Amino acid sequence: MTINRQRVREEEWKDWKWQQRNAVKDVRQVSDHFTKIDRTFFNDLYEKSKGLKFQVTPYMLSQIPPDISLEELQRNPWFLQFFPIGDVYREGPDAYNGTENWDMPEEFPTSNIQHKYTNRALLRFRNCLAYCNFCFEALGTLEKDPKPEKIFKWGDWEKSLDYLASRPEIEEVVLSGGEPLLLPDSKLEQVLRDISEIRNSDGKPKIRFKRIHTRVLSHNPYRITDKLVEVLKEYRVNEMAFHIAHSSEITPDFKEAVYRIREGAGRYAPILATHTPLLGNINANAETLWELFGQLYELNVKPYYLIHTFPHTPFANQQRMSVRDGARLMKQLKRHKSNIVIPEYIVAHYNGKVTVPLELDGTPEFQYTKDGHGNPVVKFLNWKGKWVEYPDVKDALAPHPV
Repeated sequence: MTINRQRVREEEWKDWKWQQRNAVKDVRQVSDHFTKIDRTFFNDLYEKSKGLKFQVTPYMLSQIPPDISLEELQRNPWFLQFFPIGDVYREGPDAYNGTENWDMPEEFPTSNIQHKYTNRALLRFRNCLAYCNFCFEALGTLEKDPKPEKIFKWGDWEKSLDYLASRPEIEEVVLSGGEPLLLPDSKLEQVLRDISEIRNSDGKPKIRFKRIHTRVLSHNPYRITDKLVEVLKEYRVNEMAFHIAHSSEITPDFKEAVYRIREGAGRYAPILATHTPLLGNINANAETLWELFGQLYELNVKPYYLIHTFPHTPFANQQRMSVRDGARLMKQLKRHKSNIVIPEYIVAHYNGKVTVPLELDGTPEFQYTKDGHGNPVVKFLNWKGKWVEYPDVKDALAPHPV
């Protein structure tokens, strides 16, 4: 399949639904786009990743030059994020083996609601505009045949609303992924309206804060329609957090989508922030991270989280680095660059997030150690004051003077 923007009418190309209808869902089909790469390369990728979903929009594919060489492609940040990149990692303590990274069954009062933290609940959607191969929700998002409990059920929606209404501590709802903006504008408006109409006994709105977590600006920035911006304004969405890993994703279309949100929503424009995965094969050096954070800051978008790459993802062995190496990178940036531009570096665990201290020997509440088999692990006190263990990998970076 060849995607040539010049051969598509502009109004079609910039129609987000056209982008989704024409998305490539079989990695073998992209071989027609790349003029210098033998199709056997893509056939091999397909064979090694048969159990996983693949999808790239024409917009995303157009970001990779058609005449790129195989050597260049295998270093390309778009390719390294959204294509299968070899054998699925099946061995090792952090292998892709059915282990949950974020979901705990007891946190799901309905199939759609996850209540992990005290005052907020996540409304969990499972499909995506395209698929990140490092997704921490791989069991529900990347797997072609996810378990029934990993599928959003509209039949549970009223039950979900009842749960939100019945729990006095919940004052915030986060529309999260998969991809909430895969919903059409009308359906998204219904969701936000239903949430906004929940009332306390005094008649005041119960849900004070509404947030949307999305990767739409990288996959399909044309999803930011005028109608969507009206919905954000009407229901006073407080924050939109964009997932982004590399500065190459900040295209003119990405920037235009940011401007459209901010200018269209006016005084009720949501706070714009980002979540960035720390990927050992893509952005794991201080210069690359700073270029990303700096470009976001130029757009008045706040880099909010740098998230240590999750274990138990399909290509973890190619993408992960050690937590301490991540702290070394942050030490090269913290206070050396404008502090408002530097995100919080976190490890996320099914028992909750923790901020990584920049003390390279750890702290009393955050310890670098090994398990009974000699594998590196991090042990830390989570937000509930309980010790948890997180599988780590060996350090690879040399100490850097700061």
